[in-house]
Amino acid sequence: MALLVVILVVVILVPPTWCIPLKDLMDELFEGYSPEVLPRCNALDTVQVQLGLAVRQIVELNEPRQILETNTWVRMVWNDCQLTWNATETGIKNIAVPYKRVWIPDITLYDNAENALGGLQQYRPNVYPNGDVYYNFPSVIRSLCKVDVTYFPFDIQVCKLQFGSWSYHGWDLNLTEKSSSADTSMFIANGEWEILGVPTERKEILYVCCPEPYPDIRFYIQMRRKPLFYLLNLIFPCSLISTIAILGFLLPPDSGEKVSLEITVLLSLAVFLLVVSETMPADSETFPYIGVYFACAMGLVSLSCLMTVTVLNLHFKGEFGKRMPPWVRLVFLNGFGRILLVKSTDKLTQYDKIKAQKKLAEAYENQGFPGLSTVDEESNHNDHMDAEQRTVLTSVLSDLSGFNMADLKKVKFDYDTSAEVVSLLKKQLDCLDKIQDHMEENRRESLGMDEWRKLAQVVDRLFLVLFFLIQFGTSALILFRITSADPDVVLMNTPK
Repeated sequence: MALLVVILVVVILVPPTWCIPLKDLMDELFEGYSPEVLPRCNALDTVQVQLGLAVRQIVELNEPRQILETNTWVRMVWNDCQLTWNATETGIKNIAVPYKRVWIPDITLYDNAENALGGLQQYRPNVYPNGDVYYNFPSVIRSLCKVDVTYFPFDIQVCKLQFGSWSYHGWDLNLTEKSSSADTSMFIANGEWEILGVPTERKEILYVCCPEPYPDIRFYIQMRRKPLFYLLNLIFPCSLISTIAILGFLLPPDSGEKVSLEITVLLSLAVFLLVVSETMPADSETFPYIGVYFACAMGLVSLSCLMTVTVLNLHFKGEFGKRMPPWVRLVFLNGFGRILLVKSTDKLTQYDKIKAQKKLAEAYENQGFPGLSTVDEESNHNDHMDAEQRTVLTSVLSDLSGFNMADLKKVKFDYDTSAEVVSLLKKQLDCLDKIQDHMEENRRESLGMDEWRKLAQVVDRLFLVLFFLIQFGTSALILFRITSADPDVVLMNTPK
C-alpha cells in the first residue's frame, strides 16, 4: 500500500517527458538560435528550399499599365537542422512559431510592381520535429506582365512570376520547385479571363556582378480572354455603324442629308476607336487587329464621304450648262448603267438630231425674203414643233397682225408689197424665232440636267457596290485574322 502511495506522489510531482509544456520546448529549441543566420549545421551544406504556388484568382490585368494582380498562396518548405526534437517523448508534432523567431528565406518576386511581397512577414511558419519548416501564406501579387494585344479580344496572355533569393546564391541556398505546375484546384472563376495552366520552370542565371549562380523559379500564368463582352460592346456596334454608311448611297442627292449621314458615322467610329485605345497599352511594337479594323472602317467611311461629294457634284453639274462628254455617256450611261440596272434615255441626243433636221429643212424652205419662214403643216418644222410653241406662235402672230394663223398662211408676198409691212412682219417673225430659240434652249438645258442626274445615279450605285465589296472584304479578312490566334503558337515558348 505504501508503494502505491509513493508511485502516485512521484507521478504527480515529476511529470513524464511527454507532458513537457510547449513553452519549455520553445525555450529549449531557440536557446542560442539566431534567425539571422542560415540554418545549416555544416559550413559546406546548402540549404534546400522548395517553392510552390497556388493561384486562387486573377483579380485584374491592367493592359495600359501592363500589371497583373493575382490572389495566390505562396508555399515554402526547407529544413532547419537546429529545430529538431523527439515527438514521441514530448507529444508535440508541430509548432507554429512567430515569424521573427525563425529563419525565413528572403524570397523575392523579381518583377514585383510593389515594394515587397505581400504577406511574407505577417504569418507564422510551422516547424515539425525533423526540422522541416512549412511556411504557407496568402499574398496579393502585383507583377509586371508583358501584354500582347495583337489578337484582342481573342488573345492569350502569358504572365511570368519569377521568384528567387536576393541575398543568397545557389551555393548557399538552392531553390527548387515543389511540382511541375502551380496548384489551380482552388481557382475562383474570373468573368474576363479563363486560366489555361500555370507551368513551372527552374533556371540558374550567372550575373555579371557575381561568379555564383542564382537559381530562380518561374511560374507562367497562361490565360485566355473571354471575348463575349467585347463582341457585344465593340465589334458588333462598329460593324453595324460602318454598315449604316451604305445607306448614304441610297439617299437621293436632293435630300441634302448624304454628307451629314457619312460625317455622323465617321464621328461614331472615332468614339469607338477612342474607347479601344484607352483599353490598350501604349505599345508601338504590336498593334491590335481590332484597331486596324476600326481604322479601316474610318477610312472606308471617309472614302464614302468623298464618293458622296463626287455624286453631288455630278448631280448638280447640269445646272451650269456643261455638256457631257460622249465617252462619259458611252461608258457610264450605256455601259455601267445597263449593268447596274439604271434606265437611261438619249433624249438630249435625239433632241439635237431633231433640231439639226429642222434647221436643215428651214434652210431649204426659206425663200423670197431673208428671215421669213413659210409655215407649212406638212413641213418637218411643224411636225417637230411642240404644242406649246405652236400656241405661243399663233397667239403672238394673231395679236400683232390682227388675223388668224390660217390667214397668214394664205398671204402671198411679192416685190410690190409695201416695204413697211414687210419690215414689220420680219421683226415679228424674228421675235418669234428668239422666243422659240429660248424655249428650245431651256428644254435642252433641262434634258442636259436630267442626263447629269442620271449619271450621278449610275455613279452613286457604282460606289455603293464598290463600298460594299471593300467593306465586306476588309471586315472579313481582319475579323478572320483576329479569331485565328493559335494557342499552341502563343504558348510554344512556355514550359508544358
